Amino acid sequence: MYKSEILIITMFLFLSWGMNAQSIKEEQLQGTVDIHTDQYKQTVWGIGFEIQSDAIGSGNTGLPEERHAVPHDLTPSERERFAKEMLDGFRYCRLAGGLYWRGLDAEKKYLMPRWPEQLEELRQMMEWAGVEGVSLEYWSPPPYWKANLKYVGKGSKDRTNTLRCFGPDFVNDPVYKGDTAKFLKEYGQACVKDIETLKEAGIKTVQWGISNEPFTNNAQYSSCKFFSAEDYIRAYVASASAVRNLDSTILLMSDTEPGYPRKIAKGMHRREVAELVDAYVVHTIGWDSERVKNVHEKISKTLPKRPWFQNEYEYLKGSASPERCLNTAQHIMNSFQLGQNPTWYWIHALKPFKNSEASGYSLGFWKSQLPGHEPKNIGKYERWVKGDIITKMPEMFKKMEYLNGIRPSDKEPGVYYSFILNQPATAYMLVDQVGGYEPIGWTKTELKVVRSQGTDIVYTKKLKKGNNSVAKHDGKNGDTYGAPHALFLDGEDMQTFEVEVGVNSPMKIRSKAMKLELEADKMKPGSWIYNDFNWNAVGSFVKRMPWDCRVIDLTENNYHKDARVFAYEKPNGKRVVVVSNRTGADYTFYLNTGIDRAKWIGYRYTPWERGENTMGVKVGNKKGKSFSVTLPDLSWEFWEER
Repeated sequence: MYKSEILIITMFLFLSWGMNAQSIKEEQLQGTVDIHTDQYKQTVWGIGFEIQSDAIGSGNTGLPEERHAVPHDLTPSERERFAKEMLDGFRYCRLAGGLYWRGLDAEKKYLMPRWPEQLEELRQMMEWAGVEGVSLEYWSPPPYWKANLKYVGKGSKDRTNTLRCFGPDFVNDPVYKGDTAKFLKEYGQACVKDIETLKEAGIKTVQWGISNEPFTNNAQYSSCKFFSAEDYIRAYVASASAVRNLDSTILLMSDTEPGYPRKIAKGMHRREVAELVDAYVVHTIGWDSERVKNVHEKISKTLPKRPWFQNEYEYLKGSASPERCLNTAQHIMNSFQLGQNPTWYWIHALKPFKNSEASGYSLGFWKSQLPGHEPKNIGKYERWVKGDIITKMPEMFKKMEYLNGIRPSDKEPGVYYSFILNQPATAYMLVDQVGGYEPIGWTKTELKVVRSQGTDIVYTKKLKKGNNSVAKHDGKNGDTYGAPHALFLDGEDMQTFEVEVGVNSPMKIRSKAMKLELEADKMKPGSWIYNDFNWNAVGSFVKRMPWDCRVIDLTENNYHKDARVFAYEKPNGKRVVVVSNRTGADYTFYLNTGIDRAKWIGYRYTPWERGENTMGVKVGNKKGKSFSVTLPDLSWEFWEER
């Protein structure tokens, strides 16, 4: 064979391979979907949100006495705008008993408004928004019903942070003397009393749950741990029976653990338990949208048939982002289309812009009217949040990222906090030399940082990509502890360097805090703004999807986890197909609706664009029972039948 012939054959093979590779690539970036408009799945009741109707500390640490809450902290006009603009279209308001509704009667048995207008503020908000009612779920019951007689425990090993009847010394309880049956009966009656208190205030309870995350036991915020499934089941049956006897229309839900109902599952073979469970409710907090399939498969295979849904979606670590925006949109789509969920919840409508978790948790931010919450020291370096201003530091630090913690009091150890790095970094830690404190594993430098009321020694250490943490400063002189540590971080490539807030971390990332401070500086006290990357995803479904839509079955010939599709029929009989794309390139959907002479209008959303009144941007018209749409990366569209 001549060299020229070999060359021709080689080129032919190369071109053939290239054409085949291109064909494979194109096949991966398109898909055909058959919409079965005569085949219906579940009805989607509507979408829910949670409301921070009382104060919580930044990083979810502490229960402040100040009334730092919504709608309370908004001006009258902003309360109305919040309800009628953002909340209009939601069906349910998740109300955190013992946390965001935590006022008490004199005996600490029953939930009451913590200030006289609290429940009236909620009622008015819900009336303006057209919200049907609340989903009441306890983070902790009132202290009377706890073994520690408190909302907040001492940490993960605290055996008293549980229901009183399951505490370590209940046999010697001065009231119940070990009588668990008597206790649980009265506890159930107390749950009923809380629902009646809401009813008297004009607030309807439509869903009810005994315990948010019954595995949780912490020293940061209200919680009540059930140490065994049997404890949980006994308490659930007693209290759910009382609620059922009060009002049989209230949906009884269990048991909001991550991914699968681990506690109630162990009792569902018992009739007296199963007949009190109307829905399984789990948490899929910030999970990738693809995991909806796994949760649905496990619940469907292992438990008696009930509707299931998640009632707390947010991003525990880090900030809102364009990528997370698309993940949220696709999580909603998969929950309804693949998981057959009847509802879906986002955790917080609004969060204070100064809370470290606010970006990942909220649909919007509010600026408080309270003193001490206004933006301060924009552009300056605070040694700790609301603390000393740094007056002198090495010039190289100004090119680095800066992390600082919150200091609730100098009578407590300087706080622990955690964070996530997208690449390795050199850390420079500022250490207050109180009590001769020296951080373990860090190397002391000759560098110093001067602040308005002190000087810090700088220590250094190489940090890995991924999860990292800063220890508490537990050094002290007398009863005064050192300031929480602060960090300057020098990433390997500062152009691409990213830091995210860890779980329940009372700290700030300078670049992100500065961005919010600058936005908040434009806001008037008592006003609110949207958190676009979260709101655009959730708001698109709230505004375009009426209550009681029916999900339509469909078949995908080329399932793609990053190119999702969802179809439903509105109560007026008109069909809607939602398509979304986060593949990294354009994606074409070929949609076969089977509806002759149909006319369709398309509305596009992106992380940066939601259109007027969150109704999307019109992208065109289509005709016929089959049509195609091509979406750019990081976008989703609603195609509505006219």
